Amino acid sequence: MRIAVLGGTGPEGLGLAARLAQIGESVVIGSRSAERAAEAVAKLREKLPQASLAGAGNLAAATDAEAAVLAFPYEGVDATLAECGAALAGKLVIDTIVPMKVDGKFFGVEPPAEGSAGERIQARVPTAKVVSAFKHQSAHHLIDLDHKMEGDVLICGSDDAAKAIVAGLVTRIRDLRPIDVGDLRNARVFEAMTALLLNINRKHKTRSSVAILGVK
Repeated sequence: MRIAVLGGTGPEGLGLAARLAQIGESVVIGSRSAERAAEAVAKLREKLPQASLAGAGNLAAATDAEAAVLAFPYEGVDATLAECGAALAGKLVIDTIVPMKVDGKFFGVEPPAEGSAGERIQARVPTAKVVSAFKHQSAHHLIDLDHKMEGDVLICGSDDAAKAIVAGLVTRIRDLRPIDVGDLRNARVFEAMTALLLNINRKHKTRSSVAILGVK
């Protein structure tokens, strides 16, 4: 599958691009700057010389791909979808975005009117198959391909087939386990949990994640 990672030059996007390329997916790193995308590809090729990697502007990346990962800050959602929404119509869209609000040293979320970033993306691109996932994985750990990942990847969305595709990708990433937690409205809970984890990280000087007990 050819997967565009829009926002792939940032820490989370670059880490996810690396992990997807490592498992053999064809990855196109998208950016507002095609030059920055090319620089990110060169950086990843040092780690993954045999991987299928390319760089492009966001619109070109989204147009050429079968699926897309949205990994840019929440503030860029409306502008990016205004540019790329038509190119994402009907495609699998993996939402990793959190509408984060930082108040001094406290992390919180400021949900949009739709309830979550995932629901806003779905409202902007109604025919896209939006799946919220990877909201709790550390960018620092993702980009370190030798690091043993810990925790579960919580997945929610309204299209069961799309969720199954994302779960399949997660299963192939070493040490991670996908957990389907239901429809897209659960993205509201995901995003609040992300803020909680960041507060835990700040207090305990760690990089925490989520693991669900009692689910096999």
